Amino acid sequence: WEAMADGLRSPRYDLVVFGATGFTGQYVVEEVGRVAAKRDGDFTWAVAGRNGEKLKDLLERVCVTIGQPHAKNSVGLLICDVGDEESLATMCQNAKVVLNCVGPYRFYGEPVVKACVENGCSCVDLCGEPQFLEEMQLKYSKAAEENSVYIIGSCGFDSIPADLGVLYTRHQFPG
Repeated sequence: WEAMADGLRSPRYDLVVFGATGFTGQYVVEEVGRVAAKRDGDFTWAVAGRNGEKLKDLLERVCVTIGQPHAKNSVGLLICDVGDEESLATMCQNAKVVLNCVGPYRFYGEPVVKACVENGCSCVDLCGEPQFLEEMQLKYSKAAEENSVYIIGSCGFDSIPADLGVLYTRHQFPG
């Protein structure tokens, strides 16, 4: 990453999909690829995971699926392992936002949240594990606020019923 003149970091990618070759990660990469293809080059993104060959194969497959076979050349590739703090730090230093698809989160989520907070990177996950979500909020909320980053959990399908309930309630009650 490069430092900007005012001392703030300047990440290389707008978004990094971590755990890209996992079951859910593959679907996320496909959707991000579709969205990115509609942008005029103003969106930079990368895939991250443990195995570079699997990441390359995934990008090849996804780019063909979405009808953008050459798009793979504009997607970054980062080797990162949830058990390797240095690789997590490097990933987070290169991203504005990490979309974490590495689960189960109760086993593998905290190192990603910690690395994001420590390296000034926002983190979004697809977690549907309430205990993990509460623990991360209690442990990292203050540090995230101090570092001007967001830790946004439960953005996956599991959270849709609760989100719809909140939205319905909001529309039913004025004020």
